[in-house]
Amino acid sequence: MKIYIAGAITNNPNYIKMFADAEKRLTQRGHAVINPVKNLGFEYKDYIDMGLCELMRCDAVYVLKGWSMSKGAKLELLYAKTIGLKVIVEGNQWQD
Repeated sequence: MKIYIAGAITNNPNYIKMFADAEKRLTQRGHAVINPVKNLGFEYKDYIDMGLCELMRCDAVYVLKGWSMSKGAKLELLYAKTIGLKVIVEGNQWQD
């Protein structure tokens, strides 16, 4: 399954580690993972646009703890739910 990681980045000093840890866990489970934190040097709008474009190509979104503090993660989750992607919330049990 191809999974996009969504979570709070702005005002989150631990976001790089959180996204990297999630990427590692998901990759170890055999998934192809899109980690939007790897794109550096862009403006906020660019990150939103790129994230949604990447999410469009995925089967699921993996939502990190603290996601509700992020306007971007809320938008990504709304998009995922709207088009019927699988939503996986960090810390909840789920099956592949």
